[in-house]
Amino acid sequence: MRRGRRGPSPRGACVHFDLRTKAVVLVAVNVLLFLSTSLALEGLLTGSCLVMVALGGRRRSALRFLLFFLLMLLIELVAMPYLGGFAGSLVLFVAVSVRKVLPCLIVGKWILDSTEVSEFVATLWKLRLSQSVIIPVSVVFRYFPTLKEEWRSLRMAMRMRGIGMSMEHVMVPLMVSAASISEELSAAALCRGLDRPDGHSCLRQVRLALPDYLAMGYVLLMAACAMALKAGGLL
Repeated sequence: MRRGRRGPSPRGACVHFDLRTKAVVLVAVNVLLFLSTSLALEGLLTGSCLVMVALGGRRRSALRFLLFFLLMLLIELVAMPYLGGFAGSLVLFVAVSVRKVLPCLIVGKWILDSTEVSEFVATLWKLRLSQSVIIPVSVVFRYFPTLKEEWRSLRMAMRMRGIGMSMEHVMVPLMVSAASISEELSAAALCRGLDRPDGHSCLRQVRLALPDYLAMGYVLLMAACAMALKAGGLL
């Protein structure tokens, strides 16, 4: 792949993390959450993910996730003695479960919000994957945001016509749109030369910098320490 110039970083971003770094962080966070149920490790993971998201220019998103984490924690530690019966147990179960997977949700949303399709495809080419992997994955990566826009347009059209949000009025046009969207995205990918056998250019230079190595080293060190403590029965 030919080198490209480094594109503009997201507005307010202090650091631009490579997509490979985000993928490593996501895998490491999943491993750490699987190894331990410690509240201290959970808080450390959530805080680390929020710091990365804030450095990447998503400060408002990081603040909302922080408030949400504190709310879920407050429900468990403060409101738990007052929650009784099936309804209280259900609320407590949902709060704890959502809080446990919150670091994964933070990193996943960060990847979707901060990664452009062109950067995503360029990273796949950088990894020297085959076209049979790159083309379907790039279409799927662009499919869900497009389907979300179609859902908004559908709701607006139904509201203008005074049609209620019933199942048949929503699912039928949405499924028809979903089929046409997949065909249009596949055609657009081929028109842009995604199936070319030679190298592809990209406005954003895809390479690992010092912040990427620091972030990956940090999460991998945490995973290694957690596995060592787990093997020794200390975690």
